[in-house]
Amino acid sequence: MSEILKPFEFIAGALCLDFVNTVGSHGFEQAREKLPTYSDLIRWSKEASLIDDGKALELLAFSEANPSGASKVLEEARGFRETLFRIFGTLQRKQSPDPSDLAALNKALWKFPIRLEVRSKGDDFCCSREIAQITDEWPLAPVAWSAADLLVSDQVHQVRQCADATCGWLFVDTSKNHSRRWCSMGDCGSQAKARRYYQRKKKMNR
Repeated sequence: MSEILKPFEFIAGALCLDFVNTVGSHGFEQAREKLPTYSDLIRWSKEASLIDDGKALELLAFSEANPSGASKVLEEARGFRETLFRIFGTLQRKQSPDPSDLAALNKALWKFPIRLEVRSKGDDFCCSREIAQITDEWPLAPVAWSAADLLVSDQVHQVRQCADATCGWLFVDTSKNHSRRWCSMGDCGSQAKARRYYQRKKKMNR
């Protein structure tokens, strides 16, 4: 019986942060890798709606024909993820990112040049972005673009890290008074609530 894989979570409010959050307990010694294989990277890209079924099969075929190439793409993807974690993790602490990390982001952006296309949309217009040059890493292009968009937006000042000391996930705090503390109330938030309840009961029973 094949293992049923748990879907990835997209709760950060920005694609680049959702990609950063493909590690559990990020930044801690016992980090939980959620992209252990190239096929997991493809699965994440598909669940993020960056590629369709046909492109996913094409990329998986590439990995079977060129396992060393697929391993290199995965290694570079995870390295880029760490770069983004350092950039946004530093910013949420009100500090400046290391220039080398910004240089690494710019290098990724140069690798994924954008082709813009304007289309009619009713009485208005819309502009779509596609990668101008297809490479084996191109599913990561929207992640790089998302990071650039977030950095130059007002929302960059609302990037937060989950208050759970063992989580490490990043998110954009879009709450009304910018007081969101948890990556998810259904996960870390409910666990914290349960711990507080347990501590109160423990004190009452002394």
